[in-house]
This record gives sequence, C-alpha cells and structure tokens, in this order.
Amino acid sequence: MKKYYHLFRIKHYFKNLIIFTPILFIEKKIDFLVISNLLNIFLIFCLTASLVYIYNDIADIKSDKKHPKKRKLKPIANGQISVNQGHFFLLILTLIISINLFLNKDLIIIIVSYIFINYLYTNFFKKIIFLDIVVLSSNYLIRVLAGCIVLNAPLSYWMGATIFSGAFFLAALKRKQELFLYGSKSRYVLKSYSVKSLKMLSNFAAMISIIFYTSYVISVNEKLLITIPLVIYGIVRYNHLSSKKSFTDSPVDEIINDKQNLVLIFLWVTSVIILRAN
Repeated sequence: MKKYYHLFRIKHYFKNLIIFTPILFIEKKIDFLVISNLLNIFLIFCLTASLVYIYNDIADIKSDKKHPKKRKLKPIANGQISVNQGHFFLLILTLIISINLFLNKDLIIIIVSYIFINYLYTNFFKKIIFLDIVVLSSNYLIRVLAGCIVLNAPLSYWMGATIFSGAFFLAALKRKQELFLYGSKSRYVLKSYSVKSLKMLSNFAAMISIIFYTSYVISVNEKLLITIPLVIYGIVRYNHLSSKKSFTDSPVDEIINDKQNLVLIFLWVTSVIILRAN
C-alpha cells in the first residue's frame, strides 16, 4: 500500500485544505450544504492532483531515476509500479473526475484549467526560469478560487495577492533547497538559478506576502488586526529555518513535521473563526 500512497501523493492532499480558506472570510451563513459542497470540491481536487502527479511521474521517469531522492520515493521511477499501471490509474481517475464534474458543472472550467496549466507545466513551463515558480504558485490561487466558486463569493484582490505571493515564497524556497541539496542536475531549470538568486526571490516574496496580508486586513477586514503578528512571525520563522542544513525541499513535510508551524496555523484559524463570529 505504501507505493500507492506515494504514487497518489496522499500526503500532498494537505495543500488542498486551502480550498476551505474562503469560508473564513465571508459573511455568508455557513450550513451543512456549504460544508458538503466544499468537501466535495476538496475531494475532486485531491483526485485531480493525483492525476497530475501520476502524469508528471510518467513524463519525468528518466529524470526522476537520476534524482537521489525521487528515485527512492516515486514508485514509477523505482519500478514498483509500471508505466502501464500508471496509465491505468490515469484512466480511472479521469473517469471518476469526469463523473464528478458532470454532477458539478460549475467546477468544470476551474478543474479543466488546473489540469491544462499543469499539463503545460510538465511539458514546457517547468524548464523556463521564473515561469516554473509562477505556475506552481498559481495552483494555490486556483484552489482558493474553486472554494470561492462553491461559496458563490468573490475573492478579495488583496487576499488573492497574499495567497499567490505566499505560495511564491514557498516555491522559491523549494527550488533553493533542491539546488542546495541535490545540485542543478536534479532538475533542468535549476541550471538557470543560483542559491543566492532564489534566496533573494524568497525574501522578496516573504516581504510582499506580509504587506499584502496587512493591506487586506486594514482595507477589507479590520477585525483580523491581531492576526497580523501571527502571519509575520510564521513567515519570518519559516524563512529563517530554511537556512538550516536539515531543512528539506518539501514545504509540506516542513509544515506538517514542525510543531510550532502547526500551532501557528491552529492559532491563526481559531482567531479568524472567533473574530468572524463577532
């Protein structure tokens, strides 16, 4: 079962929790129907993400075999799952997602856009300097937009900018650690980067993430003023930890495995819920 866990990237379903963030910022009454609709799009995005990951693993099998970490973890690269089996799972996932979209037609455009953008990323964009990070970051914005569509609620420009810049911050640090830990041979685009340039990018993204979030609070939702220190501390601390040798190239691992990160997320979510209710 472990090989399927890695194939479907179950651990990375954690990223899709961002779909629920719009529910924290709207005045709309939250009932069972709203929650069930959000859970449904969460499930669809988890399946869609697995579809994208498996397609990417099949397309990148040659390069993954040369990567010191990926050749151990990715079951298609290490031969635990064959390419034909990978294609079979792609077919099954495509059918399940299609049935879900037929029942949820409002989500067709956003899900198809997500798949198409990631298809372009796998085949073209991930080889282009800076554009690879921009596309990775846009995936988080797409997830939040999906949540807004389900809730029939607009996304604040300031919050959209915060989410994108925050994702850009994590993606830039991911690339920096990949280059630092494994060298430029592990990924084609890393030949165009340097550790210094990626560190500068992440610092810039961290700074504007704080600025955008603060601007959102001041101009749109003043109730959340006390959450600004939590966001600043979380971003600054994560950026500081990224300079340590033990820091990995997986934002998901770093967030999940760090107790203080989890506490900060819990405090932020709890604060937003309480302040939203008042």
